[in-house]
Amino acid sequence: MDTLFITPFAAALLGMLQISLMIPVGRARGQIGVPIGDNGNTELLRKIRRHGNLTENAPIFLILLTLLEISNASKILVVIFAILFVTARISHVIAFSASETPAFFRAFGALGTIVSILGSSLAIFWTLLS
Repeated sequence: MDTLFITPFAAALLGMLQISLMIPVGRARGQIGVPIGDNGNTELLRKIRRHGNLTENAPIFLILLTLLEISNASKILVVIFAILFVTARISHVIAFSASETPAFFRAFGALGTIVSILGSSLAIFWTLLS
């Protein structure tokens, strides 16, 4: 088995993105005095969802990417899924950073996330059954 490279690199990028989304939530909570929830504040809710959506999707993707990378799958395929997921998550951040959500960025963020998670899952099955 080769040393993992793609998954740790993607995980490091996603970790930095996670922190960059966590800090604005904490700042906003401190500024408006809301320690939990969003208290009906739409701007705080938007920041919470930007952060939360990454938190919900990144772990399963990184597990799948790790399994794919160690299962002798095509390295190109692993790189494609990693790039797709990271760019989809950045697209989602862009979509939820604007006061009006640009449809393209939100759609690419959602679709890219679905394709990378589903594609990685199917590629693992394919590799195991080959």
